[in-house]
Amino acid sequence: MASSLQELSESRQGLPASQLTQPPFVALVAELQARLCALGFLDPVIDGSKEAPFLPVRPADGRFGPETFHAIKAFHRYCRLHHKEGQLAPAFFQALFGYGPDALFPVQFNPRPEDDGQTLLAKRVLRYMARKNYWITRAPDQLNIVYVEGAGPDGKPNADPTNKWNDRRMVIRILPGGQPEMLVNDQATTEPGRFYINNPMHASGAARIAFGQYKAWKMGLHRGTQPALVQRGKVRLHRDINKDGKRDAADPIDIGYGFGINQHSTRPGLVPGSVEKFSAGCLVGRRYDYHLSFLHIVRQDYRYQMNKDYMFISTVIDGDDLAKAEPA
Repeated sequence: MASSLQELSESRQGLPASQLTQPPFVALVAELQARLCALGFLDPVIDGSKEAPFLPVRPADGRFGPETFHAIKAFHRYCRLHHKEGQLAPAFFQALFGYGPDALFPVQFNPRPEDDGQTLLAKRVLRYMARKNYWITRAPDQLNIVYVEGAGPDGKPNADPTNKWNDRRMVIRILPGGQPEMLVNDQATTEPGRFYINNPMHASGAARIAFGQYKAWKMGLHRGTQPALVQRGKVRLHRDINKDGKRDAADPIDIGYGFGINQHSTRPGLVPGSVEKFSAGCLVGRRYDYHLSFLHIVRQDYRYQMNKDYMFISTVIDGDDLAKAEPA
């Protein structure tokens, strides 16, 4: 039995996919996942702690589940390999070593003379994400969800006053050939409204999501009624214990699955001037129709199309730090 991808490639052996669910193949699955992750097909393992922000910590978990299975199918499709259901052919293992990420899915990070303002902003955000070692999905039919706190539509930082819609919700994809495209750039808040700052739902203070990258949201309903991305994975929060609407060093850090930090909106027919009760710490789009459009777009992601239980990744970044690290 071949014990590595390299041996499978060199020996021209195929492998029934069902074998990858067996304990003896855990190391091989982890190696396969790491390669698919490096090539841009498979999400990494993301984690953090009270002391450290959430970000990708390793490329594999060694478990052959739906996401790995669909990443294999996507690899076959992009590399124009014949995919026989339930079987991994020798050509698959050979192709894994025949491509590098920049050859298969290049990314044009640097400005070009023909770039418009939104393309330049998308490139700035992606360069920042790369600088921070955040995951960037490169496949053209997979999407990057990003929130920029304290920034305007052009990405320039603002004063970020409490209780205002002064953050951005973005969706960025990489087109074939590597040019980024800004699909969504809407008004939002990543911060609780004044009502919940003064009347927190938790004894330690209102929730304020920590900057970082999380794999934590599935399609569902916010409060049982509004279509949304609902929290199903771990997130890291600052608790605004002194009710000043800021992240202070003294604020307790909280980590958990069940906070209800959803990606939702306000309500139909209303464009509220202030956040107030519309956010207790969620990631909230100001305009309901635009929110529905956001959900429609992210539902086109190949990973969700193949697996309706897919857990979406979203990245929350500081607009001031973006401007400092990647000036306009």
